[in-house]
Amino acid sequence: MILIKSPQNLEEYRQYYELRYQVLREPWGQVRGTEKDDYEPVSDHFMALEQATGKLVGVVKLFEKEPGLGWVSHMAVISTHQRKGIGKLLMAKVEERARERGMTRLGCFSRLTTTEYFKRMGFEIAGLPTRYFGNTQVVWMEKELKG
Repeated sequence: MILIKSPQNLEEYRQYYELRYQVLREPWGQVRGTEKDDYEPVSDHFMALEQATGKLVGVVKLFEKEPGLGWVSHMAVISTHQRKGIGKLLMAKVEERARERGMTRLGCFSRLTTTEYFKRMGFEIAGLPTRYFGNTQVVWMEKELKG
């Protein structure tokens, strides 16, 4: 069973950022520190843990980009746990928190290789592809939050 929670202490945040680095930056040769941005202190952070072992298997961040629009970023699930519904659990928690905070839309920059995943989660492409780093391209996607 998977538990979704927010990091509560320095060790949990250390693990949270380490997973983000290992999944989202290290494979592309990015340096440590690139897994963080200026919005960390004012964002909601969520982590997915295996309940039986306490092992961290996924993370995601939510930031209010502008009134009513939540920006989902830094979503990562370790390779051994991908395609097991962990991303859906993380996104359900993000949507729950966004609604609690009065947000009516969510947006994200999706790598071109993950747009189909976000489409299945209800997002639609709302921008043109742009270079993110190296040869990696991203596209802005949005989703209306209902009820």
